Amino acid sequence: MSAEGCAAFATPWADGDPQDGSLQAGPTPSRALAPPPQPVLIEAAGHTCLAWWHAPAAATVPALPLAVVLASSWGEEDLAAYDAQRALAVALADGGLGTLRFEWPDTGDSSAATGATTLADALAAFDGAAARALALSGHERLAFVGLRLGALLAAHAAVARPDVDALVAWRPVGSGRAFVRDQAVVRAGRISLRPGALFDPSQLPVSFGGFALSVRHVEALCALRWPTAATTSVLEALLVRPLQGAGRTASDALARMGMRVCEQSHSDPCGAQALAEIVRWLRERAADATVLRGVPAIEDFGVADPANRGTNAALDHARLDAATAAVLALAKADAPVWMRLREQGVALRERVVRIDDAGAPALVAVLGERDDADPVAAPRDAIVLLSSAGARRIGPHRLWVPWARHRAALGDVVLRLDISGVGDSAARGRDDLDDDGMAADIARAVGWLRREKGVSACTVVGIGAGATRAWRAALAGLGVERVIAIDPTRLRRPVRPSARASRALRACAGLLRPFEDELAAELAQGAARGVALSLVLSPRREGLVEGARGLRLLRRGGVTIHPIATTHPDFAGMADKAALYARLDALLLPAGGGASVPRVDETFAALAGTRLSCAAEALRVIARSSRRAA
Repeated sequence: MSAEGCAAFATPWADGDPQDGSLQAGPTPSRALAPPPQPVLIEAAGHTCLAWWHAPAAATVPALPLAVVLASSWGEEDLAAYDAQRALAVALADGGLGTLRFEWPDTGDSSAATGATTLADALAAFDGAAARALALSGHERLAFVGLRLGALLAAHAAVARPDVDALVAWRPVGSGRAFVRDQAVVRAGRISLRPGALFDPSQLPVSFGGFALSVRHVEALCALRWPTAATTSVLEALLVRPLQGAGRTASDALARMGMRVCEQSHSDPCGAQALAEIVRWLRERAADATVLRGVPAIEDFGVADPANRGTNAALDHARLDAATAAVLALAKADAPVWMRLREQGVALRERVVRIDDAGAPALVAVLGERDDADPVAAPRDAIVLLSSAGARRIGPHRLWVPWARHRAALGDVVLRLDISGVGDSAARGRDDLDDDGMAADIARAVGWLRREKGVSACTVVGIGAGATRAWRAALAGLGVERVIAIDPTRLRRPVRPSARASRALRACAGLLRPFEDELAAELAQGAARGVALSLVLSPRREGLVEGARGLRLLRRGGVTIHPIATTHPDFAGMADKAALYARLDALLLPAGGGASVPRVDETFAALAGTRLSCAAEALRVIARSSRRAA
């Protein structure tokens, strides 16, 4: 979601809360917004989930007596809607509703491997998130918001609790089988599951667009339906769906459960208007005094009398004091900030870090390293992982999470970084959204690692646009010793010629040579700075270095080229991931030893005696591409 779309949520209560609960557009408010979200760890069913607590903005907007728990979908749907979920949580907090958004045990930065948990584990995580939201807010009432598959799980979680007053089904799925049917299947046709068939889940994984599930878990998902039991807790439900799309199944199921269902249709259910409607609806539910819980119905107590503002104000003040005391109690209890893991028999730890220095926007990253129980005597190297444009720190298809933990087990310090304006990092101004501005973010992350962790050499590994930004940081001499660029979008700084110049360039292909020489000069400049560049290219990016151009880069630019066979873009397939991890390990081993990278002349000298070397593979690819071009 764009910054402009997020800004729309900050306007409704700029000059006081409207009496009718409606939302009003307007300029950026002068009131104080909610404080930055804080990371929270939730233990459930033997797993650790990462959550973010968005405390309500109680300075000018009264904190309403309702805590919201926001659950995402799974897999690609979770990745695509992450920005919208964060924007909704920020809007709810700005409107006075404390919100906890959490990740499932096997998604995002949480502890479990993708597809390694069950539906029971997911519901246990939901229950843990609800308990934490009550503790952080100091309230006694809850509202659940679920996106797609998260809406279906939210309904099951709400039925099991007596303190959930409202449910928002955000683009809900009709059933678990409908969710499975909607996923993009990689290296498989349509999934056909026979009841009673025997499968070994560890031997028969099913890949949904880069996220693996065992056949047993797919069967459990297909069997998931909306609850049929009537609820005495949830009074009302809001169903948000597209103008043309499914939703009738969910609406009928909610009505059968005894809820009063309000339906809203939007052309963009994740757009600013739809999210603002969710905020408005939940604020109305929170302000409904008829569903207050935990307040004794004593005659002349004054709570049931809306005209008795003094008594109600005193009650609100007491609740705010209770919420503050609950937060302080959690702080004094030394709530864990490290996520404890084991990888390859080695104890690891991960935590969310905030890089907030030099007056620049705060950057959020996840730091992974060996636990103190397993110290590493030798100086440790650092790896900074960058995702493609718009993808947060877990990488496309959660690409970075397993490999980052693998490298941490080998002794590296690994930082999975959110660039400014991506994921949970603060956004830059519009004038700083170029690659050079992003390179400064990388330099800040590298500087933080050197100051806080005392690392020696630092390698930046990026994919797509992240690879381009890593190269810009290295070229600027910003503390990067090595760059591994996976399928970079481009290396040379983009040139924007005029329309007349563009026609001339197209008419005369020979004029392209100076730009090509500029790229070689940039690569040589990086080599002069002591920066090693390794290009890892899938078949779809071989054109970047094919033919004579690739030979010139190998000879003059100080770059090594490493082709890798892949089937799907962004390494969506499980075999593609395994091949990439093996290639990266080959480039980085031995870990923590500061191994040097072969120079260009050493690479060519090795061709005579090493038949299967990476450079030999590169030359064969270049020659094959040249023959195709001829």
